[in-house]
Amino acid sequence: MAKEMTHGKPIKLIFLFMIPLLIGNIVQQLYNMADSVIVGKFVGVNALAGVGIASSLLFMSMGFVLGLCNGFSVVLAQRFGAGSKVGVRRSITTSIYLGLFFTTIITIISVIFTRSLLVLINTPEEVIDSALTFILISSYGMFSLMSYNLFSGILRAIGDSKTPLYFLIFSAILNAIFNFLAVAIFNFGVAGSAMSTVVSQIISSVLCALHMFRKYEIIRPKKTDWKINWPYVWLHIKIGFPMALEFAVTAVGIIILQGAINNLGPNIVAGFTTAMKIENIIIAAFIALASAVSTYTAQNFGARNYKRIVSGAKSNIIIGMLVCLIFSLVLFLFWDVFVGLFVNEGEFEVRAAAKQYMLIAILNYPVLCLLITFRCLVQSLGRTVVPVLAGFSEVAMRSIGAFFLSNVLGFTGICYAPVLSWYAAFFMIITSYIFAIIKLKKQFTKKC
Repeated sequence: MAKEMTHGKPIKLIFLFMIPLLIGNIVQQLYNMADSVIVGKFVGVNALAGVGIASSLLFMSMGFVLGLCNGFSVVLAQRFGAGSKVGVRRSITTSIYLGLFFTTIITIISVIFTRSLLVLINTPEEVIDSALTFILISSYGMFSLMSYNLFSGILRAIGDSKTPLYFLIFSAILNAIFNFLAVAIFNFGVAGSAMSTVVSQIISSVLCALHMFRKYEIIRPKKTDWKINWPYVWLHIKIGFPMALEFAVTAVGIIILQGAINNLGPNIVAGFTTAMKIENIIIAAFIALASAVSTYTAQNFGARNYKRIVSGAKSNIIIGMLVCLIFSLVLFLFWDVFVGLFVNEGEFEVRAAAKQYMLIAILNYPVLCLLITFRCLVQSLGRTVVPVLAGFSEVAMRSIGAFFLSNVLGFTGICYAPVLSWYAAFFMIITSYIFAIIKLKKQFTKKC
């Protein structure tokens, strides 16, 4: 059901809203693993490598679409918090128009330049066809990704975090079943895997749309709402585009760092990859909290409630530190179990590399948590420039680690590169938050 977060205890509201999102993010991680697991088991190493390379490149285009949807949901949450039914409906129609427009452009660019990009990053000949096939099919199905995340964002913006979870679980189960049938039974290979993901997203997005428009009258656009409203178009672009650009910038930093790691040999690459897969589970918890804080902040920004925004930020810190403590303890106590899921006991160098990164990163996860959550908080206040600049600072610090620290400290220098990027970006984000709160206090107090 829809949930107004402009009343009630902030810490309770944010925590309860976060739980379904956390479960959903973990399911999403398993969802993303299904393609690689099934392809690797039933097609072969080259196909698995192709899917892996394709996933890295798709992170940029798909991340751009996800950033747009997240930005659009911020505008919607602000209108919902302000109690503007017309604003909510116009935000939805504007999001649909812009989502279709930008997704079309991203799809065209991906289809035209994919092969050239694969050649540019020195993709091995034996896997380039698999990578190209996976990317092209996924790109043609980009509209299913956009619609699914757009509808989920609409539901979260009005305070419903449970329904998106249900449809995500449904989509994940469909994806696993379709992947197994297409790859293991009908031998469609990489193409079958990519098509399975697209089809499962299409089915889930259609069912999600039918459900939400039937259940929530407030989000059913009327005939007059479909007329293009240019001020709304600009507002959605103003918030959505920088968030989309932020994903793209982050992807560039990851690619640069990965290039440096590739020079250290396959065992180090495998160790770092293992650490990243484990870290993604922890980041999923941070992103869940960030999404909850974003919706809470956007609604109270729309309601012009300065004090609740500050209270929400304080609650975010408390919950974030508890999440860091719990996940870090679990990771520390069961480290060997987690690593054992990916590598054999005899792979000593791989295990050592993974452990070295995690021992450095785990002590700095509180900063990463605050970076991710306060970034979304600041964006929900309509301040989108600084988060993008913070993204560029992350790229710069990762590049320093890739080109300088790695030459002096080897793999240790690379391990510190992401950590340095977190601190650089967090300093910019928290400074932006402080100035935003000071400005909002003056504005809201003056007009009240």
